[in-house]
Amino acid sequence: MQSAAHRQTKYVAAPRLEGPTPLPLPAPTRDIDQARADLTEHGLCFLTGVLSGAEVEALRERLELQAAAERSLGELAPPGTEGPRQQLSNLVNKGKVFLDLVERPETDALAGYLLGKRFLVSSLTGGLFHGVSSYVQPLHRDQGQVPATADFPAICNLFWLLDDFTPERGSTWVVPGSHRWAPEHMVQAPSRDLAVQIEAPAGSVFAWDGRVWHSAAANPEGHPRRHVSTFYCLPWMRQQENWGVTCLQEVLDEASPKLKARMGLRTYGTLGMVSGTRTGAEAASLGNYDVEFPKYIIGEEGALHPLRRVSRSVAE
Repeated sequence: MQSAAHRQTKYVAAPRLEGPTPLPLPAPTRDIDQARADLTEHGLCFLTGVLSGAEVEALRERLELQAAAERSLGELAPPGTEGPRQQLSNLVNKGKVFLDLVERPETDALAGYLLGKRFLVSSLTGGLFHGVSSYVQPLHRDQGQVPATADFPAICNLFWLLDDFTPERGSTWVVPGSHRWAPEHMVQAPSRDLAVQIEAPAGSVFAWDGRVWHSAAANPEGHPRRHVSTFYCLPWMRQQENWGVTCLQEVLDEASPKLKARMGLRTYGTLGMVSGTRTGAEAASLGNYDVEFPKYIIGEEGALHPLRRVSRSVAE
């Protein structure tokens, strides 16, 4: 075992595998230490018994209500809303029940292990099926934008399973161990013959390293198969969702310091600053500090331009 190639994390890497060799799926576990060991060895883990029955039901209900509301938007509905597989984007604005997942201890234990304590929320999405789907997503790596020579996790995904994930119900395809392949096997997708579909019960967290080859599956039964995805990245990476534009100001006003930091309202050295305008935040010339949005942005010849933020005000 060896330490990761960057200093943000205490992740310990397993030795590189010979050739594009897949490993078996790890067994589901309730032990957090075993789950972290599975992330090292297999690049993925199944932590069971995380969400209570009541929590699963609450998340299902909110996800279904949100999905129905977005389908009712007609021409303003998000792309792909009308298909059998619906994705709900930017759940940070769509209910505290989703945001609470970001601060759970399981998030700290799994995402924090792979990415270190200053990781960021890259996106927060939900997914569900409305019927039979034959579409199979191409195999891909979530950190495909990161050079294949980077031998460390820069991204990780935590799926909070709200239904049993089985092959009959369209569970995710994965290539266990592919995070340990040589760079030449990390550019082009491998044969699907090397991939297997996961099996894990509702209430589990399915977590994987951003280097693992995987894809969404067909759903031959048309089972709802619902999940929430909390997607995280290293603090120096660009996030999938442009939170500075799309996150409601009220969400940030109500957020804990920990959640604000994970949304990007804490600098990482000189990254993520709001510079050139005075705010109430105490800036540090070197080091990390909390960020506040100013009332004004200074423009040409000292002009003060009000900083307009998106809010819960109903659109006209």
